Amino acid sequence: MTIDEARKDWRVLDGEHFGVPEGIRLISHEAFDSVYTEGLLPVEEVRPCTLSRLVSFCKPLSELIWAFQLLCAADGRTVVLANGSASLGNYACLLNYFLFFRRKVILFWDSHLEPRSTLKRYLARRCFLGCSLATFWSSRQPQNYSRFFGLPENLFMFIPYKANHSKRSPRDLQTLDFVFAGGNGKRDYRALVEAIRGTDVKLIISCTHPSVIKTIEDLPNVIPLAASEPSYSKLMALCRLVVIPMISTGLKGGGEANFCNGMWHGKPVIAMDDVSAHDYIIDGETGYIVPPGDIALLRERILELWNHPEKARTMGEKGRLRAQQFFTQAAGIRRLVRLACILGQEACNPRSPRGLSGKS
Repeated sequence: MTIDEARKDWRVLDGEHFGVPEGIRLISHEAFDSVYTEGLLPVEEVRPCTLSRLVSFCKPLSELIWAFQLLCAADGRTVVLANGSASLGNYACLLNYFLFFRRKVILFWDSHLEPRSTLKRYLARRCFLGCSLATFWSSRQPQNYSRFFGLPENLFMFIPYKANHSKRSPRDLQTLDFVFAGGNGKRDYRALVEAIRGTDVKLIISCTHPSVIKTIEDLPNVIPLAASEPSYSKLMALCRLVVIPMISTGLKGGGEANFCNGMWHGKPVIAMDDVSAHDYIIDGETGYIVPPGDIALLRERILELWNHPEKARTMGEKGRLRAQQFFTQAAGIRRLVRLACILGQEACNPRSPRGLSGKS
């Protein structure tokens, strides 16, 4: 199996006959539960050194030291798994680019950088140049990021996200009469509220960021909450259907966790999105995909499932089966670790296009 094969179809990473390579080592700045990596190479957690802990009062400096320590722990047969949603993972890629002539092999996952300034764009581009492979949660993002940063598209690849609620069994709860929406990033709750205005649809929106809460109009049938886990997952398990209204940016998607979690709980998911939803939701079968800003169609889809609960239930069951097959926590972690193993094999082969080399 090769990276190019996995890029063409991520499902090869789920194959039963995956060969665990010899001599490859995987390390990370965070712990990987052995429950999910059983039978694969273990991911060793590199904990912060004494110096990093001593300067913990300055988090950026502490994490920079920790990232440098992580890279120093990697030899020629080691793959570093750097989480791009954590600043430490970004520091590791930057240090790899600026300080190490012979680059370390880094799998930069969850690498959804979206810079707003010239300086941040410069640093984000160097993050990607400092990694060996960056993964995204949408099949459209590799091309988007390649164009935006002027980098080869084969530096990026898509593997699907996971239902983090699948760490535990689905909740067996009675369905109640409300629609659920949640999350903070890039949510268009104004459009969602407008879509259910004047209807009998009861809507619960869970978000925690004050600036997002301010966008939610105070209507009699709209209840804004700031639910955290496990209450958040309980609300999702109780609702009739899940709606995730995204604002289009043309680069970075979002909402992937909610798409997966909604299906995991057996709910039809309506996504107002044009980047990620098509990789998770089968339009018309496990939910609906609506173009961003199309309030009329969003209203139509919500009312269709609200007024036909049996159709909503059928869609939800199909979504649950899809989530159980492709989007569990265990499947997501195992794909990532398998990808790191393949990357290690290719990077340690001097004849491979990914063979280790100095800076270009």
